[in-house]
Amino acid sequence: MKHTVWILFLLLFGFGLCAEEPAVLETAAVPAAAPVAMAADVVAPAGNPAQTPALKDGYALLNSLLGLFENLVPEKKAAPGEEKATKGGFAQVDSRLSQLGVDAKAALEAGLIDKIFFYRYRRLLMHYKLIITPVVRGDLLKELFERAFDDFTWNVTYERWRWEDKDGIAKVAAATEEEFVQLMTYLDTRQKREELKKKIGMRMLPPPPAKKKSEEKKPE
Repeated sequence: MKHTVWILFLLLFGFGLCAEEPAVLETAAVPAAAPVAMAADVVAPAGNPAQTPALKDGYALLNSLLGLFENLVPEKKAAPGEEKATKGGFAQVDSRLSQLGVDAKAALEAGLIDKIFFYRYRRLLMHYKLIITPVVRGDLLKELFERAFDDFTWNVTYERWRWEDKDGIAKVAAATEEEFVQLMTYLDTRQKREELKKKIGMRMLPPPPAKKKSEEKKPE
């Protein structure tokens, strides 16, 4: 995990996020991130595997996001006579993010993840989407980006984020790492949390006020 966050730190620092320049460049080469060791990568649904794509559980979704920048190929421009170019670089990363959004929705509908994990994971996808989106100096959307990064870091690590912060990159990296840890821990503690919910029950709330005798209904 530390290795992955260090990669994110280098991405943000190297391509001038705090300097209000493009957050990343499509020619950047990023080393492979360490995979999550727990759980299977995919869960095959019933039906013909050749026709139905495999479903990913929560662990596989996190593992795929950790490997977001792995095996990127240079973008190939369309040659004369060719209809389209080969996607590469961060255009490929953007495509992977979109696919992970589809995978997460499918996992939710299949019951492999719950709504809490789904919405927090989707927020993490949107966070990465902002990281790879170019932000040019004087962009009208600068304030929206600032608000989004501030909201993310505050909601996760309770740190405020601003473009001019000298430690802004470190704050984003720390919040991203913490969110990965929180989501992994959420998956690891499913059974324990269910046991705690049963044990706590209604003890966490005050008892309802006792009814007055005059309010009690008389038997008919």
